[in-house]
Amino acid sequence: MKNLTPIDEKSLLLKLRSGDQAAFELLYRQYSVEIYRRILVMVKVADLAEEITQEVFVKVWDKRSIIEPGNNFKFFLYRISKNMVIDFYRKAARDQKLQDQIIDSSTEISNYTEESIIFNETNTLFQKALDALPPQQKQVFSMCKIQGLSYAEAGALLGIFTSTISNHIVKATKTLKQTLGEDYFFLLLFSALTMVISQF
Repeated sequence: MKNLTPIDEKSLLLKLRSGDQAAFELLYRQYSVEIYRRILVMVKVADLAEEITQEVFVKVWDKRSIIEPGNNFKFFLYRISKNMVIDFYRKAARDQKLQDQIIDSSTEISNYTEESIIFNETNTLFQKALDALPPQQKQVFSMCKIQGLSYAEAGALLGIFTSTISNHIVKATKTLKQTLGEDYFFLLLFSALTMVISQF
Protein backbone atom coordinates (compact mmCIF):
# COMPACT_ATOMS: atom_id res chain seq x y z
CA MET A 1 0.00 0.00 0.00
CA LYS A 2 1.36 3.45 -0.95
CA ASN A 3 2.12 5.92 1.80
CA LEU A 4 -0.68 8.34 2.51
CA THR A 5 -0.17 11.99 1.71
CA PRO A 6 -0.88 14.42 4.60
CA ILE A 7 -4.06 15.49 2.79
CA ASP A 8 -5.24 11.89 2.34
CA GLU A 9 -4.47 11.08 5.96
CA LYS A 10 -6.31 14.14 7.25
CA SER A 11 -9.33 13.20 5.16
CA LEU A 12 -9.31 9.66 6.55
CA LEU A 13 -8.95 10.92 10.12
CA LEU A 14 -11.92 13.23 9.67
CA LYS A 15 -13.96 10.26 8.47
CA LEU A 16 -12.64 8.13 11.33
CA ARG A 17 -13.83 10.71 13.87
CA SER A 18 -17.33 10.32 12.50
CA GLY A 19 -17.19 6.53 12.83
CA ASP A 20 -16.31 5.56 9.24
CA GLN A 21 -15.12 1.94 9.43
CA ALA A 22 -13.71 1.97 5.90
CA ALA A 23 -11.43 4.88 6.86
CA PHE A 24 -10.35 2.98 9.97
CA GLU A 25 -9.49 -0.10 7.91
CA LEU A 26 -7.38 1.96 5.50
CA LEU A 27 -5.45 3.51 8.38
CA TYR A 28 -4.99 0.07 9.93
CA ARG A 29 -3.56 -1.30 6.68
CA GLN A 30 -1.27 1.71 6.38
CA TYR A 31 0.25 1.59 9.87
CA SER A 32 -0.34 -1.81 11.49
CA VAL A 33 2.81 -3.54 10.18
CA GLU A 34 5.09 -0.72 11.34
CA ILE A 35 3.43 -0.60 14.75
CA TYR A 36 3.67 -4.39 15.04
CA ARG A 37 7.40 -4.34 14.28
CA ARG A 38 8.10 -1.63 16.84
CA ILE A 39 6.17 -3.54 19.49
CA LEU A 40 7.82 -6.85 18.56
CA VAL A 41 11.30 -5.53 19.21
CA MET A 42 10.20 -4.51 22.71
CA VAL A 43 8.14 -7.53 23.79
CA LYS A 44 10.13 -10.20 21.90
CA VAL A 45 7.18 -12.53 21.36
CA ALA A 46 5.36 -12.47 18.01
CA ASP A 47 1.97 -13.54 19.35
CA LEU A 48 2.10 -10.94 22.10
CA ALA A 49 3.23 -8.24 19.69
CA GLU A 50 0.31 -9.07 17.41
CA GLU A 51 -2.12 -9.01 20.34
CA ILE A 52 -0.85 -5.64 21.56
CA THR A 53 -1.00 -4.25 18.02
CA GLN A 54 -4.65 -5.22 17.81
CA GLU A 55 -5.27 -3.58 21.18
CA VAL A 56 -3.60 -0.39 19.94
CA PHE A 57 -6.04 -0.11 17.06
CA VAL A 58 -9.01 -1.03 19.24
CA LYS A 59 -8.02 1.90 21.43
CA VAL A 60 -7.70 4.13 18.34
CA TRP A 61 -11.29 3.25 17.43
CA ASP A 62 -12.46 3.84 20.99
CA LYS A 63 -10.71 7.21 21.12
CA ARG A 64 -11.52 8.30 17.57
CA SER A 65 -13.57 11.27 18.77
CA ILE A 66 -10.50 12.95 20.33
CA ILE A 67 -8.17 12.45 17.35
CA GLU A 68 -7.01 15.74 15.85
CA PRO A 69 -6.77 15.32 12.06
CA GLY A 70 -4.17 18.09 11.83
CA ASN A 71 -1.75 16.30 14.17
CA ASN A 72 0.71 13.53 13.30
CA PHE A 73 -1.30 10.31 13.49
CA LYS A 74 1.80 8.12 13.53
CA PHE A 75 3.03 9.78 16.73
CA PHE A 76 -0.41 9.24 18.22
CA LEU A 77 -0.06 5.52 17.44
CA TYR A 78 3.47 5.46 18.88
CA ARG A 79 2.26 7.00 22.14
CA ILE A 80 -0.54 4.46 22.53
CA SER A 81 1.88 1.62 21.67
CA LYS A 82 4.43 2.84 24.21
CA ASN A 83 1.84 3.00 26.98
CA MET A 84 0.55 -0.49 26.19
CA VAL A 85 4.06 -1.95 26.17
CA ILE A 86 4.76 -0.31 29.52
CA ASP A 87 1.57 -1.88 30.90
CA PHE A 88 2.68 -5.22 29.47
CA TYR A 89 6.06 -5.07 31.23
CA ARG A 90 4.45 -4.09 34.49
CA LYS A 91 2.36 -7.24 34.21
CA ALA A 92 5.42 -9.28 33.19
CA ALA A 93 7.27 -8.12 36.28
CA ARG A 94 4.64 -9.94 38.35
CA ASP A 95 4.33 -13.02 36.11
CA GLN A 96 7.25 -15.47 36.04
CA LYS A 97 5.76 -17.54 33.19
CA LEU A 98 5.46 -14.43 31.06
CA GLN A 99 9.07 -13.49 31.85
CA ASP A 100 10.20 -16.97 30.79
CA GLN A 101 8.22 -16.70 27.56
CA ILE A 102 9.89 -13.39 26.71
CA ILE A 103 13.37 -14.79 27.36
CA ASP A 104 12.74 -18.01 25.45
CA SER A 105 11.50 -16.07 22.44
CA SER A 106 14.14 -13.36 22.45
CA THR A 107 16.43 -15.09 19.95
CA GLU A 108 13.61 -15.79 17.48
CA ILE A 109 13.05 -12.18 16.45
CA SER A 110 13.63 -11.33 12.80
CA ASN A 111 16.61 -9.04 12.46
CA TYR A 112 14.95 -5.97 10.97
CA THR A 113 17.48 -3.14 10.73
CA GLU A 114 15.11 -0.61 12.30
CA GLU A 115 14.23 -3.00 15.12
CA SER A 116 17.90 -3.67 15.85
CA ILE A 117 18.58 0.05 16.13
CA ILE A 118 15.65 0.58 18.51
CA PHE A 119 16.66 -2.43 20.61
CA ASN A 120 20.32 -1.37 20.83
CA GLU A 121 19.41 2.19 21.77
CA THR A 122 17.11 0.90 24.50
CA ASN A 123 19.78 -1.41 25.88
CA THR A 124 22.38 1.38 25.79
CA LEU A 125 20.10 3.67 27.79
CA PHE A 126 19.66 1.03 30.49
CA GLN A 127 23.39 0.20 30.54
CA LYS A 128 24.34 3.85 31.10
CA ALA A 129 22.00 4.04 34.07
CA LEU A 130 23.40 0.74 35.40
CA ASP A 131 27.00 1.95 35.01
CA ALA A 132 26.20 5.02 37.12
CA LEU A 133 25.35 2.89 40.15
CA PRO A 134 27.90 2.33 42.93
CA PRO A 135 30.11 -0.63 41.89
CA GLN A 136 28.73 -3.21 44.32
CA GLN A 137 25.10 -2.22 43.66
CA LYS A 138 25.75 -2.59 39.93
CA GLN A 139 27.41 -5.97 40.41
CA VAL A 140 24.67 -7.34 42.65
CA PHE A 141 21.85 -6.01 40.45
CA SER A 142 23.47 -7.50 37.33
CA MET A 143 24.01 -10.87 38.96
CA CYS A 144 20.49 -11.20 40.36
CA LYS A 145 18.27 -9.31 37.92
CA ILE A 146 20.07 -9.82 34.62
CA GLN A 147 22.10 -13.02 35.01
CA GLY A 148 19.34 -14.66 37.07
CA LEU A 149 21.28 -15.71 40.18
CA SER A 150 19.39 -16.10 43.43
CA TYR A 151 20.23 -13.82 46.33
CA ALA A 152 21.85 -16.79 48.09
CA GLU A 153 24.00 -17.65 45.05
CA ALA A 154 25.13 -14.05 44.62
CA GLY A 155 25.87 -13.76 48.33
CA ALA A 156 27.97 -16.93 48.27
CA LEU A 157 29.99 -15.74 45.27
CA LEU A 158 30.59 -12.29 46.75
CA GLY A 159 31.04 -13.45 50.34
CA ILE A 160 28.28 -11.25 51.75
CA PHE A 161 25.00 -11.89 53.55
CA THR A 162 21.75 -12.41 51.65
CA SER A 163 20.28 -9.46 53.55
CA THR A 164 23.07 -7.28 52.14
CA ILE A 165 22.27 -8.52 48.65
CA SER A 166 18.63 -7.61 49.18
CA ASN A 167 19.60 -4.15 50.44
CA HIS A 168 21.73 -3.53 47.32
CA ILE A 169 18.88 -4.65 45.05
CA VAL A 170 16.39 -2.34 46.76
CA LYS A 171 18.72 0.66 46.51
CA ALA A 172 19.76 -0.06 42.92
CA THR A 173 16.15 -0.53 41.80
CA LYS A 174 15.12 2.73 43.45
CA THR A 175 17.96 4.63 41.78
CA LEU A 176 17.28 3.12 38.35
CA LYS A 177 13.59 3.97 38.56
CA GLN A 178 14.44 7.54 39.51
CA THR A 179 17.00 7.81 36.70
CA LEU A 180 14.98 6.17 33.94
CA GLY A 181 11.48 6.98 35.11
CA GLU A 182 9.33 4.21 36.54
CA ASP A 183 7.35 3.92 33.30
CA TYR A 184 10.43 2.74 31.38
CA PHE A 185 12.17 0.76 34.09
CA PHE A 186 10.65 -2.65 33.36
CA LEU A 187 10.86 -2.22 29.59
CA LEU A 188 14.55 -1.33 29.76
CA LEU A 189 15.33 -4.06 32.27
CA PHE A 190 13.85 -6.73 30.03
CA SER A 191 15.64 -5.33 26.99
CA ALA A 192 18.96 -5.57 28.81
CA LEU A 193 18.11 -9.04 30.09
CA THR A 194 17.24 -10.42 26.69
CA MET A 195 20.35 -8.88 25.17
CA VAL A 196 22.44 -10.89 27.66
CA ILE A 197 20.44 -14.07 27.03
CA SER A 198 20.88 -13.81 23.25
CA GLN A 199 24.69 -13.78 23.65
CA PHE A 200 24.78 -17.34 25.03
